[in-house]
Amino acid sequence: MAHCLVALFLVLARSSVAAYSIESVKVGHFLSVGGTSSDSGADVHLRSSLRKTERQPELLSEGSCHDAVLGEACYEDTMWAKSHAINTRPHWYPGLTNESSFADFQAHLHYCYWNRCPMPCASTSQHKCEMVGRFWSNANCQDATQGSKCHREVTWAMEHGIYLYPEWYPSVTEQSSFREFQARLFRGQQSGLEHNDCPEPCCHDALPGERCHEDASWAMLYGVNLPEINHAYPPSLTNQSAFAEFQAYLHLCYPDRCPEPCASTEIMTSPHDAGVDCHDTHKS
Repeated sequence: MAHCLVALFLVLARSSVAAYSIESVKVGHFLSVGGTSSDSGADVHLRSSLRKTERQPELLSEGSCHDAVLGEACYEDTMWAKSHAINTRPHWYPGLTNESSFADFQAHLHYCYWNRCPMPCASTSQHKCEMVGRFWSNANCQDATQGSKCHREVTWAMEHGIYLYPEWYPSVTEQSSFREFQARLFRGQQSGLEHNDCPEPCCHDALPGERCHEDASWAMLYGVNLPEINHAYPPSLTNQSAFAEFQAYLHLCYPDRCPEPCASTEIMTSPHDAGVDCHDTHKS
C-alpha cells in the first residue's frame, strides 16, 4: 500500500489540481495532498478520517520535512547526540548506535522531543519514540470497581486515613480525587510496602521527563501567550490555570500526546463550559 501511495502521489504532484485525498483501504487513513510542490516542506498531511462529524479528523502526521543543516539548533543537537551522547547516555537512544544515520538521530529527536527537530526528509528507520518512560501506557490500568478491596481501601483513605495519618499521603490532599488516591495506593502496592490490591488507575498525572509534561509545561508557560497560536487554547486557560487543566486540554484534543490526568479538572468535567473546541487545535 505504501508503494502505491508514493506512486500515486508522484503522479498527482505533476497535475494542476490544487488538492487531493488518497484513502488507504486497509487502515482507513487519508493522505491529503495540498498544492503541487515536490520540494521539501510540501503540504502533505495524514489524517485519521475525512468522514468524522463530531470533530476534526485527527492529524496523525505531517509531510513537511527538513534535513537539519549546519547553523541550526536541530543540527547541533543531532550531531551532539550522534557523536557524544550515544556513547555516554545510550539509554536515551534505544535502537540507535554511533553507526546510525544522521537522519535516524534527527527523527528520534523529532518523535521523543516534540518540536525539538523537524522530521527529516532523508530515509530513516525511526517512526516513533522508543524511549521507556517518555510515554505513559494504559495497557494494564484498571479503575477500582465498587465492592473490590481496592475500592474499600481508597474510600477509607479518603474518608479517614488522610485525616488520621496525613503523613501517609504526602502526594494527595483532602480535596484530591478518588483516582488520585487510587494512584497513591497503587504506588504503595507497587513498592511492596502496602497490600491494598490496587491496580494503576486509567489516568496519569504527567511527571517530569515525560513528553506530556514537557508539552503541558510549554503550553502553560509560553503557548497560551503566543498570539499566533493562542486561539487553539480554550479561553478558560491562562498562566494561572492548574497544570492539570493544560494536561486535560492536551488529552482531549491530542490524546496521543497526553493521558487523562487523575486530578479533577474543569476541562475534563465540563469541556463545553470550559470552551474546549478541538477544531481549533488543527489551525495552529
